[in-house]
Order: sequence, then C-alpha cells, then structure tokens
Amino acid sequence: MRRAAAPLLLCLWATTAAAQDYITVEGALDDDAFYRLVACGAPPDGVCADPMVRWRPADATDLRVAITQIAPVFSAERLRAFDKALGAAIAEINASGASLRLRRVTAAANPQITLHLLDITHGQRITGTGLIALDGTPIEAALVQVWWDSDNWLTRGAIVFPRDVEAAGLRSIMLEELTQGLGLLTDIDSRWYERRSILSETSNDMIRLGAQDIIALRRHYPPQPQQGN
Repeated sequence: MRRAAAPLLLCLWATTAAAQDYITVEGALDDDAFYRLVACGAPPDGVCADPMVRWRPADATDLRVAITQIAPVFSAERLRAFDKALGAAIAEINASGASLRLRRVTAAANPQITLHLLDITHGQRITGTGLIALDGTPIEAALVQVWWDSDNWLTRGAIVFPRDVEAAGLRSIMLEELTQGLGLLTDIDSRWYERRSILSETSNDMIRLGAQDIIALRRHYPPQPQQGN
C-alpha cells in the first residue's frame, strides 16, 4: 500500500527484527496460502518468515483503542474525519465474526492500541511519540508498530499518521493499519488483490474487509462455539 514500508517488530526483551513489507504473488491464492502470507510472511508454498503473533483471548474480546496524541496542526474537521474512520474500522472488524471486540476508549483508559496524529509529512522521520521503536523511523501514509512477549502474545500496538495522509484514502488506511495491529502484518502485492483485500500493498481503494481478510481474521481469532439452549 501507499503507506510506510514494513513496521519494525520489537519483542519485549529488546530483540528486534524487521518484517518484510509485502510479498508479491500472481493471481489468487487459496485461503491457506493467503492466511499464511498475511499472518507470518510466508510466500506461496514457502515457510514463515516471522512468528504468528496475536492478542490473548481475554484481550482480543475487549481490545481498547484510543487516539492518544494529536498535534495542534490537526483541525477540528480533520479530527472528525479520523474519528469517523476509526469508528468505521472498529465496526468492520467487530462484524467480521472473529473472536474480536475492539472498543473505543479515552486516552486515560489504558488503551492497548494507541493512535498518534503527528505534525510530520510522508517521507519524514517520526518524532515525539516517546517510543524508541518508532521515533526516527521514516513514514509514508501511516505506520503500525506492535510489541509481543516471549509467547508471541501481542502486548501493545501503536499507529502513527502524518498530517498529510490523503483524505480520500483515510478510511482504507485506517482499516488496514488496525487490521495489521491485530497480527496480520504482511501486505500482499498483487493486482488481483487490489480490490479484494484491505492488505493490498498497491491500493487504498477498499474500505471494507475482503472475503479472505475475514477468513484470515477468523483463523487468527477463531469464533467461539455457540452455547446450546
């Protein structure tokens, strides 16, 4: 996508590794191959490049999200656009059928995923978040950063937006970054997926999860069986 290159992934004990930005494929993948590509950076018929990371079940079913940093340059109108995009992304993910429930909270409510709206432009380096893994990293349309523990459970996520993120693509970019903050960290580079996956590397056209995006989320967070009457 027209966003930052791959997020930098940081384990809590200070081991760092760079994730691949995207994997290029030709045409459609089956559901298994698509899931492994977006969840662990596995090329078709290849092995995982990264660990599969996800939120603990107790966190996933009440995952707190908040805008915690807003540069003064963001106007009230611009903030309304971000609020609307974030609300739409949360609603879309919550309706996926996965064992996920994201909840919008205030900055004071200890959010697990934080959004940072910064007074920088694409191509500049991030500054002012106070997060070592983020500050100093170049940014394009947006950048997501996650942290996990030794058991590959996600413990924190942060999403950074520059002030010049394109208004027309904001809803798509917001949904993609939030989806990646759930552990589906690798984009897919394929013309086939430009209108079929929110994780497309080369398009910001989609504002809804694609069919295989939903399947991937459900595999990463399997739906809980319904209790009988």
